[in-house]
Amino acid sequence: MSVTASVGIFKGSALRRVRREDVTKPTINKPDPYIQLLACWLDYMRVDDRDLGLRGMLLASDAEPDVNVHDAQRAADLKLGETVNAMVDSLAMLHRWAIYKSQGIATAWRFANVDYAHTLIDARDALEKKLKKNIATRLYFS
Repeated sequence: MSVTASVGIFKGSALRRVRREDVTKPTINKPDPYIQLLACWLDYMRVDDRDLGLRGMLLASDAEPDVNVHDAQRAADLKLGETVNAMVDSLAMLHRWAIYKSQGIATAWRFANVDYAHTLIDARDALEKKLKKNIATRLYFS
């Protein structure tokens, strides 16, 4: 008599083989890279960069040796936001203003003769094309 038969937890009749068709693969919901990059850009645009005090002017040798993971991630996100900002600034004024309005940076639509919704779609397409070509942001789209 085996150990499993004496315990009674693994009996041959209780186990069954599952068919391959019955097994569902877990779905991985990958976030939209355009939305992720615009979130980093929005943080970059809203950061208060007027701090010119002693803390902002430390030399590299004066920096503390401990690295905070959250501060390092925040710095990486701000650098990524700066990259996206350069690409947004290279767009046409109409597309740039549509992206500003969509993210809440600008509140008014300055172009009365142009439809905002269609312009925003065109601006997203133009910006997404630039984001896919840039070396710093193309990995988000793969």
